[in-house]
Amino acid sequence: MKIYLDTCCYSRPFDSRAHLVQESVRREIKAINDTVKHCKAGGHTICGSAALVAEIGAISNKNKYRHVWNFYINTVNEEAMPSNNVDKRAAALLTQGLKKFDPYHVAFAETNGVDYLLTTDVEFERRASALKLAVRVINPVTFIQEGFL
Repeated sequence: MKIYLDTCCYSRPFDSRAHLVQESVRREIKAINDTVKHCKAGGHTICGSAALVAEIGAISNKNKYRHVWNFYINTVNEEAMPSNNVDKRAAALLTQGLKKFDPYHVAFAETNGVDYLLTTDVEFERRASALKLAVRVINPVTFIQEGFL
């Protein structure tokens, strides 16, 4: 199995204290951590990308950036390679309603054979569900609840 966590997933454990008091956020953090542990123990692939590196690099809070970056580099065990196919697919997805880095996350995931793209971004998940994608975009809590691990 191949998993791709978007930047929201890498950032979620390091959200502000105001977010961390929310039960839904704590459930997402647990689901993210459980997914990473299971993938590592089971030899599953967690795919990274240049889009993730760029989006993480844009985090302005230096402390949060350091934590998110360390989580990323200690989690990813395969780096998706950029290609013309990624750029073309991302451009097409941009015209279909995906915003910011989301078209690139989907394009990298699809062109690298990822099974599940995990996100805590409700809007991204909603928009992606309306499109024909070669990867399932899903919240980590739902991913665990539906027994994909």
